[in-house]
Order: sequence, then structure tokens, then C-alpha cells
Amino acid sequence: MEKLYIVSKYITFIGSILKGFWEHLFCRILGVPVQDARYLQANELCGHVDHDFTKGKAVTFLLCWLPGLMNRVFGYGMIIGGYLGLFYVQAETDKPIFWVYIVMLYLGVSLMCNVAPLYEDALNNWDLLYGKEQNANIVVKILAFLPSVYFLAAAWLEKYAVNLLLCIVAIVVGMVI
Repeated sequence: MEKLYIVSKYITFIGSILKGFWEHLFCRILGVPVQDARYLQANELCGHVDHDFTKGKAVTFLLCWLPGLMNRVFGYGMIIGGYLGLFYVQAETDKPIFWVYIVMLYLGVSLMCNVAPLYEDALNNWDLLYGKEQNANIVVKILAFLPSVYFLAAAWLEKYAVNLLLCIVAIVVGMVI
């Protein structure tokens, strides 16, 4: 399954590089030491940076949330613009704007397929908030529950390249309808 993950990361290499960059930037801002800053590696760190496990709940939560948020901010507009231009407006293939919509759709898919934290970071976040020996405030636990579940689910889907498959299915559906 790791090979499928790596292939999906290389297909969406622009989003992988940007996600790695955002993760590296936020590690620096949050004071988390980075061990290896290569963004495209042929292992489970593809699209991520190798950093130390964080001990604080807030730092861990922010490190799971902020890099994906940056990709989402840019990805939503591109994927919606490309999708609408190609499948709703139905740009003609002989016009230059058609290729702009193709590039926008690819960039949007590339960014949106790289929004999840590393699976180990999502598990670390869950353990720090809801582990047996943790004493997080009940208000914090309630407020962080849905995002933490999202981190785990999205990281798992990304780990098995299901997110890229879902984007491909949405594009095929758009072409058929």
C-alpha cells in the first residue's frame, strides 16, 4: 500500500511539495525541530517533513491543522473554478481558456489531495487529547473532537490514496453528467 501512497503523491506532486513547505514553515513557527526537510521522498514521508513528535496539545493540534488549511484555502478555489469551467460552462477545447481550466482543475485536485496530516501526527494528536493518561480540559476535548476525528480519517484516506480516487471519480462523474 505504501507504493500506492507514493504514486498518488507523485501524481499530485505540486500539492505534495506545497504541503511539505507549509508543514516545514509551521514547524519552524511553532518551534518543532525538523530532522529532514525533503518534501518528495519515496517513503511514507512523501509530502511531509520529518519532525520530532510534539508534546504539547496545542502545538500538535496546530501542526495537524494549519498546513492542510493552507492547501485547502488555495485548493477550493482552483478545483471549483476548473470544475465549473470544464463541466458547467463547458469550455470549448479549441479555446485557450480550456487549458486554463484543465490546469486549474489539476492544481485544485493536487492541493486538495494533500490536506491531511501525517498519520502518525494524527495519532499523536488523538493520544495527547484522549489518551488514558491525559488530563485535557473537557471543553478542549469537546471542541477538538470533530477536527481530531477528521485528522485521523483524512490521514487514513490519504495513506491508502483513497482521496485521489475520490477526486478522479468526481471528475468522471462531471464528464458523464
